[in-house]
Amino acid sequence: MGFQRHLHKMTRRFLSISVIILSLLVISVVWFVFSTQNQTPIQTYPATINRDCAPWDGSAFTVSIPYDSISTVTLSIWQSPEIRVPVTFSFPDETGRVGFAYTLPSLDPLEQLSGKVTFWRVDEEGPVEGQFDLITDTGEHFNGKFIAEWGDEIIYCG
Repeated sequence: MGFQRHLHKMTRRFLSISVIILSLLVISVVWFVFSTQNQTPIQTYPATINRDCAPWDGSAFTVSIPYDSISTVTLSIWQSPEIRVPVTFSFPDETGRVGFAYTLPSLDPLEQLSGKVTFWRVDEEGPVEGQFDLITDTGEHFNGKFIAEWGDEIIYCG
């Protein structure tokens, strides 16, 4: 009799633990599904990239992203456009040597942007892809991904 009672207790305990684990699993799956449904996908914008010159006449590049019918987001990176690994730039940078991010609305003056820009890779062999999350001093938010095609501007620095 003692063994059967012990076996019955173990079976009940196993079933209780199984029900708890299964319930937690179901709750986790439901939470994940509902949390991802409410997220809007990040929009991808077509853009143009061109070689440019840094303020000290060094190599640089500029990405222009037509964000909407009014504003263009411009990213000037003051280094060579040969970036082989993903890199993130923060604006404004404390050194003043990374670059400058701004928006140029069609009717308003230039507005400096603060935030981060990530480039997955930059070279002149093909399109340049990246992501940006930037904001103006007045709180206007610009974020998304971009795919930039190389323009045909010829720039001579120095």
